[in-house]
Amino acid sequence: MAAKKSGRSGGRRRKKSNKMQKQIVGILVVIVAAACILLFGGAPGSVPELAPLITDEHAFAMHAIDVGQADAILLSKDNTYALIDAGETMSPSEREAQDKLFAYLDSLGVKRLEFLLLTHQDYDHIGSALDVLKRYEVGTVYDNGVTHTSATYEKLMQYILEEDIPYRVVSAGDTISSPWNDVTLNVLSPQKDLIMSGSRPDINENSVVMKATYRNVSYLLTGDAEKKAEEAMLDAGEDLNADILKAGHHGSSTSSTQKFLNAVRPAVIVISVGEGNEYGHPHKEPLERFVQMTKHIYRTDMDGDVVVTTDGEVYSVATRKPHVYENVIVPNQPAAEA
Repeated sequence: MAAKKSGRSGGRRRKKSNKMQKQIVGILVVIVAAACILLFGGAPGSVPELAPLITDEHAFAMHAIDVGQADAILLSKDNTYALIDAGETMSPSEREAQDKLFAYLDSLGVKRLEFLLLTHQDYDHIGSALDVLKRYEVGTVYDNGVTHTSATYEKLMQYILEEDIPYRVVSAGDTISSPWNDVTLNVLSPQKDLIMSGSRPDINENSVVMKATYRNVSYLLTGDAEKKAEEAMLDAGEDLNADILKAGHHGSSTSSTQKFLNAVRPAVIVISVGEGNEYGHPHKEPLERFVQMTKHIYRTDMDGDVVVTTDGEVYSVATRKPHVYENVIVPNQPAAEA
């Protein structure tokens, strides 16, 4: 069983922005001081052993920020940062989601984002993107280039044009210029000809999927990619194997097929999902598949912010709230064997 992590109980919903900022300012101190850290290694399927926190000053980290039923994934190394998605949940909690995002970034002292990668154009992935561009210096904006007519996306693209912010469309086979030594950022999806739903590109299926690799440890970040995108990556022979998987589409049954998971073989799975969301995410079906792959499953609705850190050889997981494995898995579903 994964170890519990002591610490503050997380934020109560709908706190005022200034109170939320005070709460999150000490997030890293809380994580370092209060979290039990898991070190992963050994043969596939083996139970990981407890180990000290990775303290390598050049460690690379993925922060799954708890922004409710939305995605905001921060990458960090050497006090240099990049953001993947900047979502907001829909009313009435959208302002709370944005406040959480900004408070988290500000607590780390973020002034500049080397890039902002928008996996696709849904509101829960781009809702705060315009405000991010206004609040922080951003080096380059990347997305999939799918034409979208929502007012949120049109205003975002107009601002990028007016402010002359570097913008680039990426697809499978592209490499994003990495701001970090020894970190590679490879785009595995969407296909250049896009995945269609009828006569139009399918927004979720054309999510930008990126694999971030630091030395011998890889993270697979999937946006809302679903079954068709997973099949396309498998058919293209993409190297999907990764130690850490950010589960597709908030743990929906439309993503994380068994064939895809078999190719990824993740040791850690992180689900960005909102508490009590109307979609019932994460769904039972992918959770049942997840527990057959690993015991190390994390959910932002239960764990709060989740930080996965690596020194390039091993990796550790820390959560803002106490992590209770029994609350994360499907009841009565047997876990992965040792």
